[in-house]
Amino acid sequence: MPPETPLTTDRPLLTIAIPTFNRAEHLAELLAVLEPQLAAYPQVELLVSDNASEDTTPQILAAAQERFAAQGIPLVIHRHPVNVGADANFVSCYHRARGRFFWLCGDDDLIVPGGLAQVMPHLQDATGKPAEVDLLYATSYGFREDYQRERQTDPFGRRFHTIRSAKTFSMVVNIMFTFISGIIVNKERLESLPHEDPTALLGTNLVQLAWSLPLLLQHRRSIVLWERPVAARQGNANGYSLGRVFGEHLAGNLARLLPGRPDLSAPILNFMLRRWFPSILLDVRSSGNQTLQLGEAHSALRRTFGNNPRYWLFTYPALTWPLPLARLYTRATAALSKLIYMAHLPGFWRKQT
Repeated sequence: MPPETPLTTDRPLLTIAIPTFNRAEHLAELLAVLEPQLAAYPQVELLVSDNASEDTTPQILAAAQERFAAQGIPLVIHRHPVNVGADANFVSCYHRARGRFFWLCGDDDLIVPGGLAQVMPHLQDATGKPAEVDLLYATSYGFREDYQRERQTDPFGRRFHTIRSAKTFSMVVNIMFTFISGIIVNKERLESLPHEDPTALLGTNLVQLAWSLPLLLQHRRSIVLWERPVAARQGNANGYSLGRVFGEHLAGNLARLLPGRPDLSAPILNFMLRRWFPSILLDVRSSGNQTLQLGEAHSALRRTFGNNPRYWLFTYPALTWPLPLARLYTRATAALSKLIYMAHLPGFWRKQT
């Protein structure tokens, strides 16, 4: 339940920021799902940053703002006069967000009904004061058509875990640090720490790491929310080079933002090579998507990960072997990867009561 009184400050507890471009239909669905949830939490600010959309997005937002205002729901709309690119729009959301906590949510993803109610108790105490939480990882499930029909729950019956070890949190979240809709950050604390402005990462397609990894580096306490409050729409790839972005850009950003901490960066990269990349590559290859240049991806990844045996053992077969054989092999190695993952995180797999 929300606290009886909102925070006695002009600063919202949480800003949910939605960067959007030419996805009016998806945006309308997200706003419709959020509307009844936000009505219960006046201490949450909703910010939409429209990257000069050319479809009906402005009309969708104008109608939503009128509806939301009638219910006392804070909705802030910013429209760029020209398309500034996805990275810069993400950074604009971060800079404009007034909340103590900051949650960037993709315009094609959904915070499912009840999702906000799962999140909010971890961001405030019983009196409504902000909790001392650095990061909250909201787990997700993928859907393609109907998020309700395809909804998934945690197979272990878990609700949440409180984590005080930065290494453990890195192992649990791993490559999902790059998923914008899954990470809520304590912006107020980040502002008190030495950190680079997110504009330093423009052009990497991974600017979101600029507000999560400095908090991981100075980690105190974080939450993993297992109840899957986020539905991630599948099949809306951004068209960037997987090899370049998740090769040199990711490795470079990790080295830059987690200096001298391979114990924090290695779990992210190693899980990506063992599990995430093989799954993504097979999905793209099976779809017949010709935008993935296999030779270019191999070249980019080999430059960055050629000395890591996980690339050759897990990723390379999914990228280069004949598709039927690659599927069989990856299915077997995925089971091995899952065992490795679970072995490194004992105690995280028990059902919670």
